[in-house]
Amino acid sequence: MKTKTTPPKKSEPGILIFLVVALLLTITGLFLGDARGVLYKTFGGIHWFAVFIVSFTFGLLFFAQFVLPIRGAQGWSEGFYLIWRHYSAPGQRFLKRMFGLSAKPEKKPASTKSRRRKKEPPKTDPLQLPASFTALKAGILSSHHVLALVKGSQFARPAGPGFVMLDPKEKVSHLIDLRKQLRRQPVKASTRDGIPVETAVTVIFRVRQQPIEFLGPEPYPYDDEAIFHIAYHQSIDEKDTVRGWMDQIAPRAAALLADEIPRYTLDELYRPGSGGISPLDQIKTRIKQQLDRQLDPNGIELLVVAADPFALPEGVVAQRIKTWQADWMRKIALQQAAGSAEAVRRIKRARARAQIEIIQNITQNIAAVRQAEGTDLTNIITLRMIEALEEAQSSAPLKALVPQQVMSSLVMDTSQQMQSWLHRKKDLGA
Repeated sequence: MKTKTTPPKKSEPGILIFLVVALLLTITGLFLGDARGVLYKTFGGIHWFAVFIVSFTFGLLFFAQFVLPIRGAQGWSEGFYLIWRHYSAPGQRFLKRMFGLSAKPEKKPASTKSRRRKKEPPKTDPLQLPASFTALKAGILSSHHVLALVKGSQFARPAGPGFVMLDPKEKVSHLIDLRKQLRRQPVKASTRDGIPVETAVTVIFRVRQQPIEFLGPEPYPYDDEAIFHIAYHQSIDEKDTVRGWMDQIAPRAAALLADEIPRYTLDELYRPGSGGISPLDQIKTRIKQQLDRQLDPNGIELLVVAADPFALPEGVVAQRIKTWQADWMRKIALQQAAGSAEAVRRIKRARARAQIEIIQNITQNIAAVRQAEGTDLTNIITLRMIEALEEAQSSAPLKALVPQQVMSSLVMDTSQQMQSWLHRKKDLGA
């Protein structure tokens, strides 16, 4: 992506003013004389010219230390060189235009009709360089920017951030942003069972960085080799538009996601996976692995690959809701049936326990009556049975386990059975 540069709006004369002033002072020195009226002539012209040159040079040396934020000898020398460029570059361009010294003629702007006929140039990186890089071949970059410089058609070096001065014949090829970049791309695909789904893939990436030193001077320590690869990482889409490195990753991720979705049915995509990892998570992991293998040689570090929830047609959503509702109703019915069966089982067990206790009490009473002499066994058994039944009805554990209606029915059945048994024994004895 070639960056756009903004040329200065006004052209400055630069060294031309210097030459005009030097010429005027020299002429003035030629016509000045001493107190006796003797003209200095050549000596006076040389004297005034030398004074002007020395004053101008020392003035540049003095102001050069305030031009750049860099302190020390490096800041002073580069500041002096930058001021000299400011004065010399406009003059050189003027002399080339004036005398035609190997200057390439500027292209005339095409007419309106020809512009319409010609294909518009491809759009490139919207980032813009400071105008000083066009006028003075130097400038100051932000902490998150770096330049890719070329000499001719070959990559020269990365430069920045901070103050950057271009070497002779160097040109700016790209202005690269070192911060994390986020891009999003919509995706449309169909599942294996033919259901159309819509989603979007999001990628977060950045220029490959060097290991960060503790409290290092640079907030974004980039890898020089990564800048070289990114400078040549371009492609052209179907509309003949140059697509830079930042605009290539999201379409790749979208293409991989559109290729993965048809491998699954809709139920498989929504089915929870083992260990809490869903099929969509597995798809994102595979996409990131594939992109890592493609982007790492190009100096790009991929950080995150994410996908939005699937957007389904309304009919599919309604059908899935009905399916989920039927599944939950089936589970509820199974739970209710299991609870009813458990309740019946517990009631039967409590009934059997109550019958066993009643029979044991009656058997004990019968054994006690047999040991006594001259007693009416029938009456005694009846009385003992009534007492046992009353004790069973008043027993708190039995009340908690057996409902009152069941307990009353159990007492009546037991009483009738005991009466019939006693009458049968009495008849046999007679």
